[in-house]
Formats: sequence, C-alpha cells, structure tokens
Amino acid sequence: MVSTMSKPNQRPKPTEEEAYFLISASRRMAWHGENVPCPRCGKDLIYREISTSSVIECSDEECISMACRGI
Repeated sequence: MVSTMSKPNQRPKPTEEEAYFLISASRRMAWHGENVPCPRCGKDLIYREISTSSVIECSDEECISMACRGI
C-alpha cells in the first residue's frame, strides 16, 4: 500500500498540474526575472539555484515546494 500522506514537517507534494506550473514558473523566474504567484495560495514563489539543482517554493512555509536536480 502506498501512502499519499506527507511526513510530519514536510510540505504537501504538488499535483501533476501544479508540478508543470512550477516548472514553467521556475523558467520564467530564472530567465526573465518575473514574479509568479503560488498556484495554491497566491503568495510569492521563491526560486533558488544550488549548483546543478533548483528549488521553487511558496513563501508560506506550509504550502507548496518542489526541487529539481540535473547535471
């Protein structure tokens, strides 16, 4: 049985639609410097690059977050 519940102190995982939105938003933020609102709550999204990885998350600590890794 697979659990869809998040572990305590973790943000809920994005849905497939939200994940596509976050990928698009991260490109707009990184390449064009646009401010993009969170698809769940409307607050600002925060984009960070860490070496070959990137993280995009809502400014609300209990909302959405997604990390992408690449080489």
